[in-house]
Amino acid sequence: MAEPELVISGLKSPYSLAFDVDDVMFVSESGAGRVSRVENGRISPFADTGPRPRGIAFDDSDDLFVAESGRHHLILVSPDKAIEVYASSCRGRRFARPEDLCFAPTGDVLFSDAGHGDAEEDGSVYRADLDGEVTEVVTGLSSPAGMILSEDASVLYVSERGNSRILSLEFDADDKLENQQVFFEFDKGKSAECLLFDAQGQLYASVPGAGVVVIDPEGQLLQTLSLPGAHVSGMAFGGLEFDELHVCEADSVYRISFEIPGQRPFAGPRSV
Repeated sequence: MAEPELVISGLKSPYSLAFDVDDVMFVSESGAGRVSRVENGRISPFADTGPRPRGIAFDDSDDLFVAESGRHHLILVSPDKAIEVYASSCRGRRFARPEDLCFAPTGDVLFSDAGHGDAEEDGSVYRADLDGEVTEVVTGLSSPAGMILSEDASVLYVSERGNSRILSLEFDADDKLENQQVFFEFDKGKSAECLLFDAQGQLYASVPGAGVVVIDPEGQLLQTLSLPGAHVSGMAFGGLEFDELHVCEADSVYRISFEIPGQRPFAGPRSV
């Protein structure tokens, strides 16, 4: 593992990262209410999304999905920068605080909703299908944030910030989540914002105040990666070999090179 290398600074509260089909980096800037494009050391606004964009991810059509916490909805930004609300409610109930998202192999979007506060334990995980129909697949969580699917898409891992832990949930034959287990527990007051897997099934969790924690497939702590500052949030693997971990920290993005590549995220029906 190489030392962290500064990629870009001067961002306004960057939260999440994603790479398009051309390996160009995009960043949600929660402090600016936009998603920006970062290329050749320059920042250029891509889409004004609303006051608090959080998790972002590209599908296999190069549409960008954004969990917009300030306006309480999931939005879609097409390659020509047209913006539409993809989903804003489930069975008539408005979303509270969409936080992070990931794609299933089917193209459905799984996204976390932090609810109204840690003490409420009213956070959820939703699924929005290709038609924008939304179902609630997990309820009763305390401020859920980062999520990631296992390589075979059979298990969903969710950071439950309010309870300082990472949960694992299995998909049953009807594609519903069951068998909720505690995969990893942090010290009190610590929690993960973003989750990623590498190609060996090791889980990377960005932990504000600590850095990036690496956890083995059995749920045991392997190491903690330090960055120049401790205000870490979103992460994404990129690079030609997909072996460069990019991490948001304060107003910057850092890059760390690894020998082990990252697990490539699902992006829709053509990604499997």
